[in-house]
Amino acid sequence: LSKQIEGAQKKVEEQNFVSRKNVLKYDDVMNTQRMVIYEQRRRVLEGADLSDEIRSWIEDVVALNVANFTEAEDPADWDLAGLVAQMNGLYGTDITVDELRGEVELSREALTEEFVEDALDVYAEREERFGSELMREIERYLTLQVVDGRWREHLYEMDYLREGVHLRAMAQKDPLVEYRGEGHAMFEELGKIIREEVVATLFHVEVQREEA
Repeated sequence: LSKQIEGAQKKVEEQNFVSRKNVLKYDDVMNTQRMVIYEQRRRVLEGADLSDEIRSWIEDVVALNVANFTEAEDPADWDLAGLVAQMNGLYGTDITVDELRGEVELSREALTEEFVEDALDVYAEREERFGSELMREIERYLTLQVVDGRWREHLYEMDYLREGVHLRAMAQKDPLVEYRGEGHAMFEELGKIIREEVVATLFHVEVQREEA
């Protein structure tokens, strides 16, 4: 009886060890993501100049929108009207559909370059209107607000994924591998959402100055 109890106890301890080991592996996935977010927050809180980062985000967001509206292989089937409307909503472009159709060679690269240049011009105009110092403060404030809000939502989604991913074992799939893969995809999507929201808000924010 003593040997049976001792054997059962060892099995329980082994199972607990494996369980704790798996928990640590799942935590490693979140820790990697957390380090990226915390580093971004640290730079904001320390007053870093985010202007180069914001310009890069503008380029990313514009390129993504161009890709969304030019999915068809034939340029004749591209939704240029929808693209112009989208860019107008994003930053208030003056580019028209007729101007785009009048171009000699219409390509995704040319469209992206034209809208990026246009968007960066609008960005520069807003910085000139607000002043560089205030513009940097606005960029840091918006980035911090968006990152914090979206990160909280992401944590809930990762918890939900973690609770259900173990069912994948029934389909002969490794739950940890599935968690890592989907978690990475969700984190990539989080970054895209943050960039889009910061850029869109930055182009529409207005500052009320108090009368002296």
